[in-house]
Formats: sequence, structure tokens, C-alpha cells
Amino acid sequence: MCLASLLKYSPRTLKRIKNLIKGKQAYMIGGVTHVDDLAVADELEVPLLGTEPAVTQLYSTKSGGRRIFSSAGVDMPPGKWDIYTLEQLHEALARLMTEHMEVQRWLFKIDSEVGGRGTAYCDVHHLKCRPWAQQEFSRHGPEQWRTSQTQVKESVMIKFLEEVPHLLASYAHPSNTSCYPTWTCFLKNFLREGGAIQAFPPSNSVTCLTVDLLVEPGGDVCVLSCGDQLRGPSGLKVLGCTVPQTSVCPDVLHSICTRVGQACQQRSIMGYLSLDLVTFLDPSNLEQQVWAIDLDLGYSNQLAMTQLMLMMTRGTLDCRTSKLEVPPPVKDVKSTVRNARVKTKAETSVTSRFAVMCTRLLHTNLSLVYYSTFFLMCKAQGIGYDVKARQGTVFALHDSRDRRSLGMLTISEDLQGVLLTFARNLSIIHQEISSPNMQGTNNFKDLIKDIEEVLGMTVQNQATSQEEKEITSAEGEQLSSHKPRRSILN
Repeated sequence: MCLASLLKYSPRTLKRIKNLIKGKQAYMIGGVTHVDDLAVADELEVPLLGTEPAVTQLYSTKSGGRRIFSSAGVDMPPGKWDIYTLEQLHEALARLMTEHMEVQRWLFKIDSEVGGRGTAYCDVHHLKCRPWAQQEFSRHGPEQWRTSQTQVKESVMIKFLEEVPHLLASYAHPSNTSCYPTWTCFLKNFLREGGAIQAFPPSNSVTCLTVDLLVEPGGDVCVLSCGDQLRGPSGLKVLGCTVPQTSVCPDVLHSICTRVGQACQQRSIMGYLSLDLVTFLDPSNLEQQVWAIDLDLGYSNQLAMTQLMLMMTRGTLDCRTSKLEVPPPVKDVKSTVRNARVKTKAETSVTSRFAVMCTRLLHTNLSLVYYSTFFLMCKAQGIGYDVKARQGTVFALHDSRDRRSLGMLTISEDLQGVLLTFARNLSIIHQEISSPNMQGTNNFKDLIKDIEEVLGMTVQNQATSQEEKEITSAEGEQLSSHKPRRSILN
């Protein structure tokens, strides 16, 4: 049962909430809007910021999100949605593989699932006829293949269609085996709930990001949070994010968000939205591509952690410039006129920060440690938050009885430093609560591995940027040395 349903059948709790908000301006924010949200809002006599349940049910699915992206005119992965039969699935996949020969992996998403739970994938290199089809594609060329409907192209699709059933049965894998242990189990739910097929970006370097939006009742679209995702080994499950995002030009990101927000507003969708994007370099022309891949209606965990971050730092997150700015600490000075001017100047200046946040760190050994012991351990290892410097680590506690999961937020002055600190914290906590014979089930190692990969890319990008600066500087000096000099006549 959702929280609204529990509240609906708890008159005592509703009465207590009524007393707390009596005489105050208040409104209610739900998750995915439910009919019980409306009932609770009516009982409390407060407005509900959200979408009508019927509209939410239509557009909160994977297929519904793609309809919004299509009407907004934003780029999205090649794919097919509203699939409910096995025949539809096989035919759609065969046609998509024929039309997009450059795609090496295809994803299958169950309409009603969230958080990467209902996703499966299949690689096309297992097809026996793939080498022959690739030769035909190379012989015709990408442009001719995309625009023409040749007999060869149709024969390729027929060959693909013959092999698709065996391909899926043998090589399709659910990404979350705890929910769907086998492809057969996944397929049963996929066809019952409906789903979509989606291309995985044809690139070895892919970055995903999440943007939180607010579509106000008046129609304005506000961007509240933006972060680059940290993902697990499969690349399909989100483990955390870095804020602010640094992978897409802020102007491009703002344009995409505005168009998606306006498309939602035209369909009477309002309130908080969470937009997932993926960016990569197109191998054919080395131009950056940005695809809209998912849309969730409701208040996200990333936005909740962002609000915690802003509260702790007293800062502001400007998504138009992708900057997190906080006021610097002001030293105590004597109240002289000169020092008062210095203090006023210091208060008006700002300092940049970066943050790494994870809403659900999972480690079964955490349940064996009381929170008081956990915080003493963190203090002894130097894991904490400096209020004056506005940097350090903060924890979000989920459940005092079932302590297997928690949230962690780390803030520092630069991206490389905050990633190193976050990974160090994970490593220390894991070592302190584990033994060689009791490692526990956790996602710490997957997160550390992804952070190491991001750090490697960060160092590589810095080295490339430095080389470009040196080359530009050398060319400038060379031009100045060849510049003709004016003769001076005495």
C-alpha cells in the first residue's frame, strides 16, 4: 500500500496532521498520483500538486514517456513502444535491427516498472546471419540503406526475423535477476504489462544524467536538479550521481527540459518530473548526441538529496550554468569600519562546490551495527561534515530497525576530490563492518568501480585539455615570432 492509502485509513494520523497545519499555508506533494492522494487532500482540505490519476496512469509508463518525447521533438533512441504480443515483439525487433545496423545492443523495458528493475538486454552479435547482413550494409552504405527499401534490405529483415526467437530465448538477460531470474519470467511480465524496445547507444563511452523539473500550475517549467549518474557493472542500474552535471552543455540541456516540460503541460501533467537522458559521441561523425530515454512523474530521490545538500551548504544550484555555489565561511573580525567592509565583501562572494550522492547504499552488515556505534566509527575515521567549510559527508538514515540501507551525500571543492572522498568513505565503511568470512551483500564495490572509471576519464580529460592549451600557446608564440617588425629610423 502507498503512503496515501495508509493515511486514508488512519483517522488519528490525519487529525494530527490537520492540527499541525492549522492556520498555515500548506499543500500536498505525492509520488505517482493515486486516487487515495485525492481523498487525503480532500480530508486535509489542502491542494494537491500533481497530475490527475487517470493522466498519470497513461503517461507514467515507458511507452507513455516516449509519446511525450515524440511530441516534444527531442531526440530519443530508436525503438518501438506499446508492445503486448510475442509476434509484435519479434517483428519490431527484426525491423529495428535492420533499420539500425550500427546498434549492437537492444533493451527491453516493462511499462510499469521503475528504477531499472524491469529492463532486459540482448546483444545482436550472436545472430548467425549478422556477418552477412553487415557486409550488405557496408556495400550499400549508411545513407542508401537508411533511405531506400531495397530487396536486399527486406531479405535481411526476413533472416533476422527467423533468428529472433532463438536469439531472445538464448541470449536475452534481465538486468535485475532478483526480480526476474530468467528471460522467460521477464517476458511473461513484459507481455502482460506491455513494454518498449529501445536501442542502447552505439558507443563505448556513455554518460547518463537525471534532471528534475517542476511544471507549475501556471505553465512555467523550472529545472531544480541535474546530475550525472553513477551506474553498476551492467550500465543499466543507477547507484548514485554527481551534482551538478558536467556532461552536456547547459544551454542544450535547458532547451530539452523546456520542450519536455511544455509537452507535459499541454497534456495536463504538472508537478514534479524526473527526466533521464543519455549522451555519447556518435561514432560516424564524432558529434555529441543527447537522447531522452525515460520520464518519471513524481518527486525523485535525487531531488530530495539535492534539497538536503542545499540545506547543509546554504547554497544555490543553478542548472542554467551547471554550478553549485555556496557562501564562503566568514571569519570573526572586530567591528571596525574597515573590517565591516571586508566582511560585507566576503559575504557577497561565492565558492563553487561539487557533490556525490547515493540515495540507497546497501550493505547487509549494516543491520548488525547500531547507529550510535556507526557514527562513532565514522568520527574515528575522519568521516564527517564541516559546517563552517560547508564540505564533508552527511548520511540520510532510512529505517532505525532495518538498517541495511542508508543514503550518503559528500560535498567538496572539486569533482575529482569529491569522487575520491566518496570512494574512500565507502571503502572505510566496508572494511569496518566486514570480515574476510562475512563480506555481506552490498553495492559498495560496484559503486567504487564506477567511480574509479569516472576518475580515469576525468584525469584523461584534464590531460587532453592541458595539451590543447599548450598547443594553442605554442602556436601563438610561433605566430608572434614570425610577425614582421617595424624598423625604427633614427
